[in-house]
Amino acid sequence: MYNMKTNLLLGNRFSFKAGLMALFLFSASTLSFAQNRIYAHAQSSGVFGVACLGCRIDNPLNAVGFNEDDYSTMVLGTALLGGIQQTLIFPDLRSDTRLVVGIGTDNIPLSVQLLSGVTLETMNGGVSNDDRRTIDVSLLKLGATPNRGTVEFKPAKPYDGIRIGLTGGVLSLGGGFRIYYAYQDPLANIMAHSQNGQVTLGGNVPVEGSEITLYNTSGKEVFRSVVKSNTFESKQPEGVYIMNVQTKEGKTYSKKIIIK
Repeated sequence: MYNMKTNLLLGNRFSFKAGLMALFLFSASTLSFAQNRIYAHAQSSGVFGVACLGCRIDNPLNAVGFNEDDYSTMVLGTALLGGIQQTLIFPDLRSDTRLVVGIGTDNIPLSVQLLSGVTLETMNGGVSNDDRRTIDVSLLKLGATPNRGTVEFKPAKPYDGIRIGLTGGVLSLGGGFRIYYAYQDPLANIMAHSQNGQVTLGGNVPVEGSEITLYNTSGKEVFRSVVKSNTFESKQPEGVYIMNVQTKEGKTYSKKIIIK
């Protein structure tokens, strides 16, 4: 009976620690993910073409900023030779990012067929990158509710804006097309190599002047230091650790490393 209770207690304690570690990893990952997003900070919108009677865009500023629950609405009237477009503008020209646009309808489930009249093209200083595309199954990601989702892709050229156009399709038959937000997600990459306790960092994130924190597999902080270069002495025994890198700009990245 004693051994059974002891084993049960140890098992519960191990499960609790494992749960804490999983929660820590999830929280660190979520923090890094959220801080990396660069939301659109301005917009322009309007009707184009010679015949788009009753076409309009409602609440265009709602698609700007980090609020992912309010939205602008494109409403098509009689679109014979025209349509509606909204351009969401980012603070800086960037490459090597994933572009995410939050979209939806009032109550109609999203599908590629429904969105056949929607186009997207990236912009550079107000000029098209000539990469206009329609929404296909590789771009559309459905959300928790059937009438909300995202369009996601990696632009091939540097861009500082995304233009969304609506020219018809099934959406012209009723309801509006909603744009919730747009953000650039930098494809950050931090690599770490360890030898004889010394850790060397690489990748496309500048780490000089960053604060490095190491956690063991129990979630306990075992090392913290501001590094002046891309190498540091960990002074830790061999094993698996979670490394947090907080840059001078305040961005946080997390990575599992093995110290040898």
